[in-house]
Amino acid sequence: MRKLNIKKLIGKLTLMIGYFISTILLFGSLFAQNTFEDSFITQYEYGKMLYQNPRGISCSECHGSDAKGKTIVSFTHIKNKKKFNCILRTKDITNITYEKFLQNLDPKLEKPTPTFTKEQVCEKLLFGNTMPTYFLTPEELKSIFFYLTNKDKYE
Repeated sequence: MRKLNIKKLIGKLTLMIGYFISTILLFGSLFAQNTFEDSFITQYEYGKMLYQNPRGISCSECHGSDAKGKTIVSFTHIKNKKKFNCILRTKDITNITYEKFLQNLDPKLEKPTPTFTKEQVCEKLLFGNTMPTYFLTPEELKSIFFYLTNKDKYE
């Protein structure tokens, strides 16, 4: 039978633990959130790229290349034999708070549901049915917001 050498066993175990910790640190640094200070692209450029081409419909398709908003469609809706001229217009998103920005884009945040009067047929019809869900990461949301709120400084 072989004699167990405790010193060699402890040495091998220590080496294995060292490799394990090194691997965790290496992969942790690879997948850590990237700061734009050490990146080849600035936060502004990244936000602009996401604004122009997120996962799905471009933000600029509805909000315009200047993000000041635009009319998407106007239509007549008939309810109880009464005509309502409705206009779907996106808002200017260059001058909003980060909280308001997140409220519209972060699917995890609960959105307040307004109450509508009988005369607000168009508003009720359009509420909640226009903004797509993109499932953007917190870093992507911050970059888009940075782009929108700093357009005047960079362009």
